[in-house]
Amino acid sequence: MMKNKLLLLALLVIAGALAYYCFNTDGKSESASTAAGGTYKLEYTPTLQAYGFTEPVVLKTKPQRVVSLVHTPVLALHEMGIRQVAIPQAAMLEWPSDLVKEAKLLNVSMNSNFDIESVIALEPDLVIVGYQSKDTYGKILDREKIPVYYVDAGHVVSYESIKELTDVLINAFGKDNAGAEAITARFNKLETRMAAKRQENKGQRVMVLQSAPPRHYIQGKDGTLGSMLDMLGYENVYKNNKMVLVDLEQALAYEPDLLFCVGGSKTAAEHQQVMEEDFAKNPEYWNNIKAIREHEVIYLPIKYVATAGINVIDNINELIDIIDAKKLKHNE
Repeated sequence: MMKNKLLLLALLVIAGALAYYCFNTDGKSESASTAAGGTYKLEYTPTLQAYGFTEPVVLKTKPQRVVSLVHTPVLALHEMGIRQVAIPQAAMLEWPSDLVKEAKLLNVSMNSNFDIESVIALEPDLVIVGYQSKDTYGKILDREKIPVYYVDAGHVVSYESIKELTDVLINAFGKDNAGAEAITARFNKLETRMAAKRQENKGQRVMVLQSAPPRHYIQGKDGTLGSMLDMLGYENVYKNNKMVLVDLEQALAYEPDLLFCVGGSKTAAEHQQVMEEDFAKNPEYWNNIKAIREHEVIYLPIKYVATAGINVIDNINELIDIIDAKKLKHNE
């Protein structure tokens, strides 16, 4: 009798142990399965939705071989640790050395000559393309069953559009990611700083010249530099949104408090030299503009001609510092 009781007790212990093991193993398997089956969703930004891109791109696994054919996502992906096997060449900035060491540099500036087959050969698991290329590169990549995500692209991509895209990338790939958290913190800090500057600069008038002397173009608030100044609270004297050759006669009536000059020079000092040499060729005209006559001019390098993604944060912060330094010098 006692022997039977001991045997029954032993069987109960074994059954309990098996049940515990199965329960925990099943739980672990389910968790592993959920993790393995988790998806990464790239929603489309409001800007792209306005162009008709509404269905999100859903990836079954985190991408390991991304090709970026546009500049705007490159730095955010890099800071989040997403591997890019190819990125565009950049004239406006220098990519981080560790990124260049790993990624192939693509010359996509001449779209008609670009060979999309070279991208396919890299066996990417995600290609990021400008929305304008949907019917060209997009069709070829779709045919090869390579996931494609379209983004805002062009000579001018607004701060708001860059921020929208960065939020999408962070939502898709940035969970518990220190790089993503740092990017968000930098955006938040900049937003607070810009809000203060909008109050400080209210009522001040600016003119923006983008120049390759002897040609001078004028930017409204939709230009790269013009939009930055608009976010800092300045009033642009030029109300048209298109950048056009400056009307020299009309420019005499603008009377900006500050003139901003940007162009293709690598440094501000180089652009200042180019501009002042051109001003000196026709001083009777240029000195009629009060800001030039009174040296209320800020010269900026090529990186303010176009943005390349989240470097816009550093560019705006640096622009604020440059303006503040000039104000400080003016008040001494």
